[in-house]
Amino acid sequence: MRSLTRILGIGAILGVVFCVSFFFFYQRAKSKKKNQTKPVPTSMFVPSKVINEKLPKTNLADVSGQPLDDDKLRHGKVVLVSMMPDCAPCDQENEFLKPIVNSRKDVRFIYVIPFGNKNGLLESGKSKYAIEPVYDDGSNVAKTLEMNTVPIKLFLQDGTIRRAWVGSSDTSEKQTEFKNWLQAL
Repeated sequence: MRSLTRILGIGAILGVVFCVSFFFFYQRAKSKKKNQTKPVPTSMFVPSKVINEKLPKTNLADVSGQPLDDDKLRHGKVVLVSMMPDCAPCDQENEFLKPIVNSRKDVRFIYVIPFGNKNGLLESGKSKYAIEPVYDDGSNVAKTLEMNTVPIKLFLQDGTIRRAWVGSSDTSEKQTEFKNWLQAL
């Protein structure tokens, strides 16, 4: 009888420990899910859909947290390059663009990290990219334009999207086409 009481006591204790552990595990998982960055839209980015559209209101910030003046995107010629530091095609695009970004003083290149862990990605991008990247706080540009892939280049003329390229310039044809376009600009 004592043995049965002892077994039931141990079983009750294990049951309580299991329930409490499950409760804390569930709360932790729920908390993690709530704190995750919202996903970017799942539809494919279609460049032709954004041509001749005004760039949506941005909330871009640099490594120090300073906001990028939205007006700087609305005047003159700007190439927004959407890239992620942990992306191999983005690395190829960065290498391709390095000599180009400083060759044209009349065109402003801005590297944008569209989603993910803001601080870690900005620090990583700062050491990796040809120019200091900015972060799309709230992924507003990415969500509004349905940009769900990187790299993407958007050419803006006075705040209006005039041209878009999806994917890295990983072939000589793509590189020549972009360089020729930029030269004719």
